[in-house]
Amino acid sequence: MKTKIDSMEILDALADEAARYEVEEGKPTAQSLAAASRYRGFIDDRLAAMRRADLDTLGPSQIERRSLRDDLLALGRDALISRLSGLYDRYPALGFAHRNLKDITDDDLRAMIQDAESAMEHVS
Repeated sequence: MKTKIDSMEILDALADEAARYEVEEGKPTAQSLAAASRYRGFIDDRLAAMRRADLDTLGPSQIERRSLRDDLLALGRDALISRLSGLYDRYPALGFAHRNLKDITDDDLRAMIQDAESAMEHVS
């Protein structure tokens, strides 16, 4: 009676054979490179399907946005940038993806400051 071999076992065996071939022959062929590309695509597709299945079992995520604090809503753009600069001075390791603040809205600046101050409260 035959035992069922799953696709991951087959791919593992093919990867071993490809490695053995390259050790013996020293150089991949066009055919072996094309096969490796097909295997890689199959593995990527299989992993993506597994991740999607995992996410489906978790259900939809719910992210609640916190409202901005009143003290930050009262500040104008110059005051917001000054406050953010003060955070950088006090916490040199503080980093944001945005360094060019001219493309950031005032509310995004407020959210950045609120998040940073909240995080610093938990660190201090």
